[in-house]
Amino acid sequence: MRPLRSRHLIGLLGAGTIVAVAFFGCRNPASSSLPPSAISPPETTVSPLPKGDVYADETVPTLETPIETGDTLEVVIRRGAGEEKFASVVRENGKISVGFMEVDVGGVTAAVAEARVQEAAVPYMRQPRVQVLLKKKVLKVKRVFVFGDVKKPGMVPMPRHMTVLQAIAAVDMYQETALMEEVRVIRGGNLAKPHILMADLARAFTYGDMTRNIALEENDIVFVPREHLGDASEAAKKIMPIITAGVAPFYPVFLINSLTGNQ
Repeated sequence: MRPLRSRHLIGLLGAGTIVAVAFFGCRNPASSSLPPSAISPPETTVSPLPKGDVYADETVPTLETPIETGDTLEVVIRRGAGEEKFASVVRENGKISVGFMEVDVGGVTAAVAEARVQEAAVPYMRQPRVQVLLKKKVLKVKRVFVFGDVKKPGMVPMPRHMTVLQAIAAVDMYQETALMEEVRVIRGGNLAKPHILMADLARAFTYGDMTRNIALEENDIVFVPREHLGDASEAAKKIMPIITAGVAPFYPVFLINSLTGNQ
């Protein structure tokens, strides 16, 4: 009877080991399945990197430029030989503070703002002369989006030069179930007919071949697909308790936990 029970135990353990290996596997998503001959030749050109400062875009206002919330106005009020200077940021209600005066300048030009400030100052000073200088500075942060089988998907601020690898590093890298050979870059504002590029980061990790590490542009969407093995791994989490239950009558609990990784 004991030999039969031992064979049954060995059979269960063997089946459990095969299932665990099949489901969990040891695939490294950073390892390329391509042979070394797949490395791009040295003469292969890399896509040009985007140029220019991507952080601040300072616009030069014209005589017709309207004043908006967040703009800065430099106001100079002259009377006689003296003058007073004020700097004020346009608030959400469209008003600025000039000394103790509140003046509504939202949506008008600098010339109209001069007239309004002068009108507001007349009751308090004699023959004021007003000059308004509009300074517009829009902080423009370029960005890309990273989704798929990564650890922290979402929006990523884009520095002056960013590649797919840098974007994925910005979201704390990829999951173990990621398919790094087929990373998609979706480009273009037309979502109905987007331009899709393929990046192969496994080639970069395995061979140091960076020719498929694509340079990104503003508003690109980087999608890291999930390997089918990833879905199997999730299924394995449900199957392992069944294996544990089958082995439990024949094996000590503490040893089962060490085999299945449950501490």
